[in-house]
Amino acid sequence: MPLIRTGRPFDVLGVTAAFLIGCVAAWSAPAVAAQPKKDEAPVRAIAIVVNGEELSRDPAPRTVDNRVLVPVVRIYAALGISVARDGATLIASAPSKRIAITVGSSRASVDTRTIVMDSPAVEIDGATYVSLRFVADSLGAQVSYDPKAERIEVVSSVVGRTAGLEQHTPGGSTQIVGTVSAIDLTSAPESITVTRGQSVRTIAITSDARIVVQDVVTRTTTPASLDDMHVGDAVSVILRSDGRVDQVIARYASRVGTVAAVSQTAFVLQNGYVVTPDKSTAITLNGAPAAVGDLKVGDNVTVRLNPDTGEKRQIIVSRAMPQTPTPAGNAQITDIAVSAKGPLRANDAFVVTMHGTPGGKASFDIGSYLTGLPLPETQPGTYTTKYTVPAGVNFSRTTVYGHLTIGTTEAPRAEAPQLVAVTTTAPQIVDIAPPGGQTVNNNKPSIYATYRSPTDVGIDVAKVRIEVNGLDVTAASTRTDQFITYSPGAALPDGPVTVKITIADNAGNPQSRSWTFNVRTH
Repeated sequence: MPLIRTGRPFDVLGVTAAFLIGCVAAWSAPAVAAQPKKDEAPVRAIAIVVNGEELSRDPAPRTVDNRVLVPVVRIYAALGISVARDGATLIASAPSKRIAITVGSSRASVDTRTIVMDSPAVEIDGATYVSLRFVADSLGAQVSYDPKAERIEVVSSVVGRTAGLEQHTPGGSTQIVGTVSAIDLTSAPESITVTRGQSVRTIAITSDARIVVQDVVTRTTTPASLDDMHVGDAVSVILRSDGRVDQVIARYASRVGTVAAVSQTAFVLQNGYVVTPDKSTAITLNGAPAAVGDLKVGDNVTVRLNPDTGEKRQIIVSRAMPQTPTPAGNAQITDIAVSAKGPLRANDAFVVTMHGTPGGKASFDIGSYLTGLPLPETQPGTYTTKYTVPAGVNFSRTTVYGHLTIGTTEAPRAEAPQLVAVTTTAPQIVDIAPPGGQTVNNNKPSIYATYRSPTDVGIDVAKVRIEVNGLDVTAASTRTDQFITYSPGAALPDGPVTVKITIADNAGNPQSRSWTFNVRTH
């Protein structure tokens, strides 16, 4: 099968204004779309149809370096093929095949056969992407891509007969993989119910089990309890040989942004990401149940979805409310503020200060990422603490909420006017050209790289640098917060050409990437 290529190098970076306007114009409710913020990367929605069924467009296919990349777990799951993960390696188990893919590697295995992919498997926004050609090679499937219709079709005779929960791992342990369908916090011991296809299993979680929650988009892993898991999360439970739970890993994908347009059934974020909730989606506005039609342009939104199925189970909406006098009572919060100025990175700190009724028990939340953080009373009616950002924590611009309880009376939750953004993970340099090791017959090739940060803090354009054969050519390049491109003014000599790209996000986290390609004109 020939390599499938399409589009221009930067198609993946742009959503046209016509797309956004078209989405809004098709809705019955009038809305005015705000201009996209330059630090929010747009989303290009290409449909995937597997054996006649159209899949969720989140995660969506991408075009990178003119190659069509697809979210492989999503396609395999649609075929009933179970996928387990061991570190950077994904193991897909079909009735007659065992497929192993390692993120960052172009070598994959299908049973005992090694397949060299035309590009390495990569993680983008928490999803593992491979070339469309590899899907065909690994399954013996028929695949096609219509760039005009923005539609991929996959027809495969390899279909999982049963989407079982259990997968045996080396050492005698068992891995249960599926979706959290219920969480029981009242039983002793507590338990979760895991569902995959028609298979359902309830698992008791003992106190010695290790529980972590991962946001695959921001690449944040935090120790947790069952309270921090949500129905709809993807989950992996490792059982020891004696049947006891060793580890529970709950995974979700977050999409964060500001509402740019809204109708009664869907809304658009400023990055062009279209959100259409379904019947199972729970929407809250400032903590109260809400509907899509209750949203307004300018609201801050966090969408929590299953990274394997794309199912949206929770949408958390925050709206700045005008300050009104709090009625007299036993518990009152006058105000809450945070000292954070700009995006933060590991070991940065900010101060939370809240004023209210003295003698109470106070705490604060950073959105839904970190909750119940203690806020001690430093003097009567003033509650304050310093929060230092630990490594491994990432979250997009989010609201800090304050809580205060006097005896058995809890004050209405307060909201700080300043949003806080944290990224401790270095930004990614996603795509490069010409690729490393490639030989080109053009002595003035276009050299470029694309990059992104795991949260919406964005890339600091002033810190983007490009060196070619050790010479800083940044001044002659074109730089944006999403890509850098350089076209040599003079012909490059035949032979190896070394390129180095250096970037930093707006929180100050650096990243660099070097590679070598060859010029041969004779």
